[in-house]
Formats: sequence, structure tokens, C-alpha cells
Amino acid sequence: MNFDEEYTKYWSSAVNKSVDGTVIAGQNEVKYFLQELEIKRGDYVLDVGCSFGRMYDALAVHSDWVFGVDPDPYAVEKASLLPYKEVREGYAEHTGFDASFFHAVFCWAVFDVVDHKNGLLEINRILKSGGQLLLSGKNNSYSPDDILAFKAEKNAFLKGFPGRFTDLKRLLQSLYKLGMTLEKVYIFPRRGDFGLMNFVEQTNIFNDDYLGYEYLVICRKCMDISGVEELGVDLEAPFSKTATDLAVQAGFLSPKEYFESIGID
Repeated sequence: MNFDEEYTKYWSSAVNKSVDGTVIAGQNEVKYFLQELEIKRGDYVLDVGCSFGRMYDALAVHSDWVFGVDPDPYAVEKASLLPYKEVREGYAEHTGFDASFFHAVFCWAVFDVVDHKNGLLEINRILKSGGQLLLSGKNNSYSPDDILAFKAEKNAFLKGFPGRFTDLKRLLQSLYKLGMTLEKVYIFPRRGDFGLMNFVEQTNIFNDDYLGYEYLVICRKCMDISGVEELGVDLEAPFSKTATDLAVQAGFLSPKEYFESIGID
């Protein structure tokens, strides 16, 4: 996947109207969850994968010091037309900002294209001690009867937009190793629920199975982990566990073969 002008233009049109008719979470949903953070007007906030600046207005409600980073020069150019304090060309895994620079990091609908471990290591590096992270992503285990979720995964892969599915339980269990403490977990059970604000707040964070299409977590930096290189666990996979199980049930060796046998629909 190339994060270039073509992708940014595709994404800017897709967020207004999804191909399957589901509502994509936008400004109102962001504002709701940002209330969970302790952002002050003078706090430095980073919009990771800011694209063309879609969420700037929601972030600017809370802070006068909103920064952005995106790998696409075209997106950086567009976002720079908004009153960000600075927008840089860079990646979630390597933002280019100084260590302990931000009070909050905002990573919305971006984590599924981010190397999970390296992205979280970088976020830990650039967050101040006690700084907060709001992160949303796609879960690796959704309901097998969620046809829209399955089609979205299949079609994205066949169109060349493969993502990364989070092993959410393993991620939450690994947060302390990543220098974070967990504050909130929200699960959106089916595709489209995020935009409809249909969610379940998880409370039993280490025993639940986390069945759902998308998730949102809020956590806080509790310690610096510079130099950490190995977690000993995998936090992500290129295909969901659900698609893998369905492929096996259908007699295929992998989701790739199963997806290709069905085609885009």
C-alpha cells in the first residue's frame, strides 16, 4: 500500500460515503471520546496519520497546540492549510518529533496500517510522562455472521489495501511492557457500529474475549521504555482470526485463497 496522493484522495471521498453504506465515525464521535482525555488549552497534541486534516477541528476544541504527521506529502500540504502548529511528513513508527514532547497522542482509524509494536514504542517515546493516548483499530475477532465486516476485510485485501488486525486481548496484556497503563476500552460489535456510537465499555479487561469489529482504547504513559526491542508476543496479523476460521471451514488453507475464490463484491 502506498500512502500517496491517490490514497489520500480515495480516503477523503470514502469517509463521506462508505461503499457498503455504513456510517463512518467522524467529528461528533471524536468529540465524544476526546472528552475522556485531560487535554488543556496549552497541551501539545499530535494527530497521527492526520491525512488532509479531517479531525483538526475536533482536536482544536481542546488544544491550541495541535500538530500533525502523515507519510503522504500531498496530505501534509493539504493539512498545512489548516491552523495546525506544524504538520510533518513522517510515520507513526517514526514521527521525527522530540522525545517527551506531547501531552496527548491521537491515533484515529490509522492503527490498522501501523506496525503495532514499533508504533507504540514511538508513541511512548514522544509522550510526556503521564501523557495520554487515544487509539482506535480493527479487532482480529469479529462475529462470523458480520457479513459487512467480512466483505470489508476481503475487498480491502483484494483491492490492495491490506490492514493489520489487532489481537486486542494480547495488546492490553502487553501495555505495561509498552510503558502504558490502561484507562478505558470500548468495543464496537459490528461493522458500522462505530459511526452509530453503538459500543460496549469493557470492564473485565483480562478475562473478556473481545469479540467485535473495532475497538478504542485510552491509556496513559507510566514509564519510559527506550531501548525495548522485543515484546515476545505478536500484537497483530494481516488477516483476522474470524476470516482465518471461515477460510478453514470453507476448505481453504488461508484467507488469501478464500478471498480470491470469492472475488470483490
